[in-house]
Amino acid sequence: MGLVSLISYEEIKDLTKIDLGESVKTLARVSHVHFFGISFIFIWTSLIFSFSCINKYLKTTIILTPFIAIWLDIGSWWFTRYEPGFAYTVIIGGGLMGASFTIQILFSLYELWLKK
Repeated sequence: MGLVSLISYEEIKDLTKIDLGESVKTLARVSHVHFFGISFIFIWTSLIFSFSCINKYLKTTIILTPFIAIWLDIGSWWFTRYEPGFAYTVIIGGGLMGASFTIQILFSLYELWLKK
């Protein structure tokens, strides 16, 4: 395999095609699966976490965060297709989902197993 030829316009044009990521059909399928699958997981962890003994405003915030973050995350998949800067929003949404999910699980397990 040698160097890429950059002599003609056609050769350069082939190398500079913009990749728009997954097709709309694939994005729709994957978004559908993630919205419903992950939301059901969050429903169950939020239900368990709702019985915890912390401030009701903090509890409400922690319960709502993953549901808002999933819209932020998956919605950004679609926006990233047309504006690459939204890739950072995908990371932020995923991070918020992961953080709130972790807090719900660890706090629930702490209250179930360790709290006197």
